[in-house]
Amino acid sequence: MNGITALQTAFQQVENLAKGPGATKLIALKPLLKSSSLELEKEFNRILQILQPGLGQRTTRKVLGQRLKWPFQKADVDQILQLLERHRSALIFAMNSDQM
Repeated sequence: MNGITALQTAFQQVENLAKGPGATKLIALKPLLKSSSLELEKEFNRILQILQPGLGQRTTRKVLGQRLKWPFQKADVDQILQLLERHRSALIFAMNSDQM
């Protein structure tokens, strides 16, 4: 959770830079920011669907049992964390490229 929060803060700060007065100098960062935002939003929505199964369905014991069980396996969590780390690394690389 800390990693997700840190990445979210970093993306918000970089997004503010991309909208600021020096934005024209951010050649590598702007397209990366846009594509990363789209991919991360898609992943976020996928995770929400997993965490909130059966919305709008009748509440039954089966649905309640599914809601109480953690829906992710270790491999799922590792995959999500790798995705976040990949975007974080790309963001850092793009920022460094734009500073050269």
